[in-house]
Amino acid sequence: MNRIFIIGGGAAGITAALSAAQENPHAQITILEGLDRIGKKILATGNGRCNLTNEMISPEYYHTRQPERLAQLLGDMPTSRTLDFFQSIGLYSTTEEMGRVYPYCRQASMVLDILLLALRRAGVQVLCGCKVNHLIPQKKSWLVQTEQGQEFHADAVILTTGGKAAPKQGSTGSGYPMAVRLGHHYNRLYPCLVPLQCKSTVLKGLKGIRVNCGARLLAGNKKLTEEFGEIQLTDYGLSGIPALQLSCCLEDFAKGADYSVSLDLFPDWTHDTLRALIRQRIQQYPQDTLETFLLGLINKRILFAICKTLCIEPLSRPAETLTKREIDQLVSTCKGWKFPIVGTLAWDHAQVTGGGIALDEIRDDFSSIHQRGLYLAGEILDVAGDCGGYNLHWAWCSGLTAGKAAAGFVYGHEKMQ
Repeated sequence: MNRIFIIGGGAAGITAALSAAQENPHAQITILEGLDRIGKKILATGNGRCNLTNEMISPEYYHTRQPERLAQLLGDMPTSRTLDFFQSIGLYSTTEEMGRVYPYCRQASMVLDILLLALRRAGVQVLCGCKVNHLIPQKKSWLVQTEQGQEFHADAVILTTGGKAAPKQGSTGSGYPMAVRLGHHYNRLYPCLVPLQCKSTVLKGLKGIRVNCGARLLAGNKKLTEEFGEIQLTDYGLSGIPALQLSCCLEDFAKGADYSVSLDLFPDWTHDTLRALIRQRIQQYPQDTLETFLLGLINKRILFAICKTLCIEPLSRPAETLTKREIDQLVSTCKGWKFPIVGTLAWDHAQVTGGGIALDEIRDDFSSIHQRGLYLAGEILDVAGDCGGYNLHWAWCSGLTAGKAAAGFVYGHEKMQ
């Protein structure tokens, strides 16, 4: 019968359906979606502009427990593959800073509209309000059961249920227990691209301040990685793209790892350069108070917070009263303001899921190594990308591969019957 059922109507699910339809126009392709519409999460990507992909697709921009396996899979996923797919259905794109590719119209809603149009053209059936809870392999087919009591029979199934990030947009983690019952395993799940919660008594007074800086992630005193850009200080911790990127490296947080973030407020200057500049300011304006002598270099509220933390008070003191030790403390803190991480915000605030089904449990065509006729694609797999279009690229391309393979499988399966 060439029946392909796709569980989950997100980015990977939609491209899987379109790829399957292109490969096998005679197949009966159905998307089952638990929400009242498909593609809801697509609308929220790229701040509503939909960052489709990136010109610099590389394993270094992804996080997984199997980096070598990921590199193999990404080898078949150049940027051009995503661009060619969208151009084939009528969507054109443009490239902005840092290689980020957006639709030419800069509208996520337009991306979804053209995907929906492509599904209608291909004759793909979309059934919403169908929450699948069981996939049962049978002798030559699959039984798909929903929470609503519906049953469907399929020759191949593609599992694209997403992860746990942004549950209001449909990602509830429902695919993991289904995959486990079918013999799969998944690496520990944790929220990625999510703000960091930090232990600090000064952050509440700095809420809303944005600062361009370097942000180093430390495990104990060991530097793990570093990001640059605009950090937003909040009453609970740190947000902004650099903080979100660092959250993807916290996979061992549940094991009690001692993580912290060190902010370099002057990333373009060395310790010696900053120290010399402070001393020069003191020589030029010895009677300026601590409250004013660094105006033009650093946000006043940040300077006040640092001085308070270092017990360099009162702020009404003349700058010339600063001791060598106090100057060294100022320099060290401005170049490495440390905030212990106590956690992240919850799944509601995460953009993507870290962890997931292990990559060594799928073949190059994204078929399951445990079950014939089962394919897995998208966020359910152990792949989390950085900001910049990397996650959508993975979703589009893994869906394209899985859909094509599933269509080939059911065609060959029918010929043997």
